[in-house]
Amino acid sequence: MVKIYLGIGSNIEPRKNIAAGLDSLEQLFSKLDISPTYLAPPFGFEGDDFHNLVISAETDLSIEQVVKALRNIEFAHGRPEQAVKFSSRSLDIDLLLYGDYVGKVDGYKIPRSDIDKFDFVLRPLQDIAPNEIHPVSGQSFSESWQVMSASSENQLELV
Repeated sequence: MVKIYLGIGSNIEPRKNIAAGLDSLEQLFSKLDISPTYLAPPFGFEGDDFHNLVISAETDLSIEQVVKALRNIEFAHGRPEQAVKFSSRSLDIDLLLYGDYVGKVDGYKIPRSDIDKFDFVLRPLQDIAPNEIHPVSGQSFSESWQVMSASSENQLELV
């Protein structure tokens, strides 16, 4: 079993779509640890604010199988197959970490660089895994959050 972390976001009926997405993820992975949900403005486009959270789970699936399963869940919950990168989402699920794996699989970079770029990814990640170590930086997520939050102009709001 490998521990994985997933970033989840929605700005189209977020409460409904995130709840439905979590139900689907619970069917795929037995036990989910779920962070608090944070409100964040859209990045790269105009639109409604996003609800963002991170979950962890354990799996026997390969990275390729996890990525495919996540895409299928997104599509089942209204994400268009040809979704534009910076646009509203009914459900967006990103594989952030797959154990301590570092590399690319089918063009998908692990660990996901969003961890180090966006407070709406790092904050909920450090909420559920403060002492876990980033496989590239070697810092705990709590340490990384302290650095990011000290330099961040935005304050995340709990939903």
